[in-house]
Parts: sequence; structure tokens; C-alpha cells
Amino acid sequence: MAPLPMQSIKSLIREVDFEGQSFISINSMTNDQLLALFELGRNLELQNRGNWQLYPDAIVSLLFFQPSTRTRMSFETAMYRMGGNVIVENTPQTTSSIAKEESLADMLRCVSQYANVIVLRHPNDVDAREGASYSSAPVINGGWGHWEHPTQALLDLYTLWRKFGHIEGLKVTVAAADMIEARTGHSMAQGLARLGAEVTIASPKDKAVPREVIENIKKNYPNAKLEEAYDFEKDSFNEFIRDKDLVYLPGCSAPAGATAEAFKKVMDDYFVKHETLDEEREKGHMIYVTHTLPRRAGEMDLAIDDTPNQLCFESILHSVSIRMALLTAILGA
Repeated sequence: MAPLPMQSIKSLIREVDFEGQSFISINSMTNDQLLALFELGRNLELQNRGNWQLYPDAIVSLLFFQPSTRTRMSFETAMYRMGGNVIVENTPQTTSSIAKEESLADMLRCVSQYANVIVLRHPNDVDAREGASYSSAPVINGGWGHWEHPTQALLDLYTLWRKFGHIEGLKVTVAAADMIEARTGHSMAQGLARLGAEVTIASPKDKAVPREVIENIKKNYPNAKLEEAYDFEKDSFNEFIRDKDLVYLPGCSAPAGATAEAFKKVMDDYFVKHETLDEEREKGHMIYVTHTLPRRAGEMDLAIDDTPNQLCFESILHSVSIRMALLTAILGA
């Protein structure tokens, strides 16, 4: 694929029609905007290893109140690849005025005077949503509480779109031992259902996805194909996924202490066996598996990493181009 001329890239940016807006939820964009963003991302892929002086005067500020490797570094990389500048604050509890009991609202009021875009990661989604409303610069949700992580879902949706050329009609299972706290799973399930995939959310019934997620899909997308399935054990889960195109693992925040071992046993019920994938692949059916990372011991069969079924690390490659696309859409042509 030859790189498009700058004028064509600008046309694709305008097609997304998102200049100056915040990306708070996977629902911040319409379906048409998401698909236009995917097309923009595809045309920016050649810049993943290059440097394009598209925004030499722009600054993105990364405010990360929780640890991060991939989200933080891919946003940094995306901005640097476009010739922009990055200010990173990844220990604000100790190195910023938050340590002096400054409110998040005041912090964002100030930082938005320095930066063209703010990427915020925060453990409390209520505080983050309220604080973001005080920013005079667009804010991107880099993971808020247990609510949503929309840019992680965005890159996984984009990876799926690049793999198949479409999302409509794909059969996808979103599975976790705890779907209450799986913020990426919340964003991904909504994005998949909106774009026409057949989605099943699999979890223990007492750790089911929050009703807010289900109700939002049914209210805004009444034709969406969405089901829930509960209380699997390893063999029944592996039988269940045999006709799926993708198994999406949003990761588990395994508890420490006395409850850790019990939780790990539940995790084992949603363990994808590489033998299942091998058997289906021999029949001509490919089941892709992706994990949002970081992985913890027991969450997935690491032998999958060496098969054509894994999408975990392919999605890491795509994360730069789609986050470049999101930043350009917000910064404008």
C-alpha cells in the first residue's frame, strides 16, 4: 500500500468529523465515524515506524493515575510519529499537586491550558467523568475505573476489522471470570454489538456484566445480537467457542490473599485450550484469540502465542496506527 498524499489524509480526517471532541466512551462516536476512523488508521499504518511532521506544534498530555505500559507508550509513540510533543505525568499522586489535595477538576483546568489533548487514566470513573467536564481541551479516556477503556476496545475492533475486512456477522465471545470489573470488556461488547457482530458475554452469573452495559446496547441498538452465558467449566467453555470467530479475553484483576486461589479456579473455567483451536483449524475453521494484556498466570494457554490463532501482539502493532488516527481526528486537518 503506497502512502496517500497529505491532501488525501486530510480528507480522511475530515471524513471522521471529530475535530475538537472528547473520546470518553466507545459510544462517543457513531458507527460511521468508527468505520471512517478505521479507514484513516489503515492509511496511517505506514507511519508506524516513520516520522511525519503533521502536528509539530501540538502537545498531548498523558495523566496516568494507574500503571500502564501499552496504553501510555502507544499514545506517546503515536504522537511522536506525527511530529508532536508529549508531556507525561505517570505518578501524579506523589509528583503533582494532587499530592497537595488539589482536585482533579482543578488539575484538568490547568493542564488543558498547556496541552491540545489530554489522555487520562484514573481509578475512579465518576471522578474522571466529572473532572473531564472542566477541561478546555479534548479528553481521551485511557481507562477509567471499572467503567470503560474505549481506546483498548478501539484497537481490538480495528484489529478485527483489518483481519476480516468487516465486523458485521462475526461471532465473538467476550469471556472473563469477572465481567463486573472488566472495563475493556464493557467497551468491546458495546462496540462489537453496535457494528453488527453476534456477541456472547460469558462469565459466572454472580460476576455478570453490569446491567448498564446491556441496557445501553438494547436501548440504542435494538437490532444488536447480544446474549449472555453463565457458569461454564473448562470443557463446556471450550465446546461453546468452537463456532466462534474470536474469543476476547479482557483480563481479570485477580484478588490477593485468601480469595486468590478460589478466584484462580474460576479463571480456569474460561481457559482457552490450544488443542481446541488446533482441532478447529484442522477442520478449516480459525478461532482467533486475543487478550488485552497484561496477562496473569492461568488466564490463557501460552502455547497459543506460537499459533496463527493469536491476535494479542498483532493488536499491539495496530494500536499505534489507530491511536494516531484518533489523535489526528481530534486535532483536525
